[in-house]
Amino acid sequence: MSLLGATAEALSPPEVFESVAPLVAVLDVLDGDGRLVGRSSATRLAGGRFVSACEVLESGSAYALTLAAGSLPGRIVARDRERNLCLLEAAGAEGAAGRRAPPPAPGSRVFAVSNAAGLGVGISEGVLSGVRHFPGGDYIQFTAPISPGSEGGALVDATGALIGIVDYRRRDGQNVNFASLAAWIDEIEARSAAAADQLQRFDEATTLSRASRWAELDTLASGWARKEPGNGDAWGFVGIAARGLKQREREQEAWRSMWRIHPDRPAVGVSLGAALLEAGKPKEALEVARSLVLAHQEFAPAHWVLGQSLRGLGQFQEAEAAYRRALELDPLQISAYQGLAELAGQRGDHLTQISLWSRLAGLYPEQLWPRYALVQAYLAAGKPERAHAVLARLPEAAKDSAVTWYWRGVVESRLARPEAAADAFRAALARRFPEVGWCWLGIGLAMAEMRRFPEAIGALEAAREANPDEDSFAYPLGGALKEGGRPVEALALFEKLAAKAPGEARNWQLVGGTLTALDRRAEAIPALERSLQIKANQPEVWRVLIESLQILARRADAMNAWQRLRAIDEKAADQAWTESMLPAGEARR
Repeated sequence: MSLLGATAEALSPPEVFESVAPLVAVLDVLDGDGRLVGRSSATRLAGGRFVSACEVLESGSAYALTLAAGSLPGRIVARDRERNLCLLEAAGAEGAAGRRAPPPAPGSRVFAVSNAAGLGVGISEGVLSGVRHFPGGDYIQFTAPISPGSEGGALVDATGALIGIVDYRRRDGQNVNFASLAAWIDEIEARSAAAADQLQRFDEATTLSRASRWAELDTLASGWARKEPGNGDAWGFVGIAARGLKQREREQEAWRSMWRIHPDRPAVGVSLGAALLEAGKPKEALEVARSLVLAHQEFAPAHWVLGQSLRGLGQFQEAEAAYRRALELDPLQISAYQGLAELAGQRGDHLTQISLWSRLAGLYPEQLWPRYALVQAYLAAGKPERAHAVLARLPEAAKDSAVTWYWRGVVESRLARPEAAADAFRAALARRFPEVGWCWLGIGLAMAEMRRFPEAIGALEAAREANPDEDSFAYPLGGALKEGGRPVEALALFEKLAAKAPGEARNWQLVGGTLTALDRRAEAIPALERSLQIKANQPEVWRVLIESLQILARRADAMNAWQRLRAIDEKAADQAWTESMLPAGEARR
């Protein structure tokens, strides 16, 4: 076969595609319920067999291979996880395999034939940059463009002979792509048999991870890592278990261990950087990001981690530059778009934010989360009617989901339609929206807007019960209690908040305002004054304080408070004078 590949004549790109495309299948990865969870490529071998990348297969439970003749179910028959190569078998897909050849000389033309971006089998052209040496073996470096979905596709030479299997996992930049050697295909079954014990542990760990059985996964993975400290998969599952158990330090150490084992895999460094960011350690994440960028300058996710770290440290311009560099290297780097959109939202640039989320929604029409983000961007821009239109254009299958009903509730509330909002939040609850507290909060606020306070209080109490550690849920409940004729209960709630966070001006303002509503003005004054000591620019609090001081005949104190308000807000001071000082016959000075 090597001799045939070496002596065959070079083909034109259309001729290469005509000869190779029938050998490349679209590979759909399905979950246990038959839903699509991933889409990649597979290259035909002899005897109804195909080769693909293991990594994408591991997210599924079933597989479908689509060729020109139709779609066939496939099953995995052997795995070489170290080299990321898996063999699949599809009954009824018998046919001849393509020719194979060793990699040609650097600078030679090569073609990637794959299901790039899930758009169907296509072709891209580039050159072979060289054969690079990594701890796991040699890989072909090439420049033909690839995208997510290309993994498992065929890398062929100018004669159409197979020289490698595209491995998107090892992609290191826009023009720095890698493929496994075609010669490795013949070794998959033997290496799979030799690694049977490891594969069994991997499968057990995968099953526990999918079932969220974190404690059992931790026991299995930790024992595996102790037995084989040089096994990257073991440390990967230690990290996953630690994340599930919310053990952030252990998760970070697991990714550090895996990175030491696989320094040639920048994606592992990205996982470490992301874990550090989630743990609130942007400085440490920045160190990781800079080392990643230094070693893998054209690896787009490394620039994303750099952007996230800089953003966490408040260096927003530098963060934006890092995100844009990530997109220069990989225009499909979703997380970089997301970072730019969030930066735009932070600075109040809603038009840019809307533009970015619209672009992502267009790039990934099958994904729902960019559309939900676009809904939020329109809401932030004060355009709820546009947000409503986005929800109306969702695919029919998504319109009845819990998430869609939740956002419909938010949009309806912004459109001043509280009854419709409450109904939408109830529908989200009925469909098991995971954040039940937010649904109850939406119902409670809608009921309060309609002055239906008993229902509002019940819903807001349910919201707080769902999130007992989130003080943000206590404030609307206190407001509903106060407005709903239960101010004593509201006061008790606000006093607890003030005792918990005495440096928060709002807490003392609420305590003072509620005491004022209870006509306990002498007690209200110290709370109002404390609120103003923390945050002086609160004109409404000054007005209530001035009114209370006047009612208690503390005229000198009222005048002093009015003068301080006048220095802060002349218009509010005039109103306070008209309401509280003038009726008492005070003279302005």
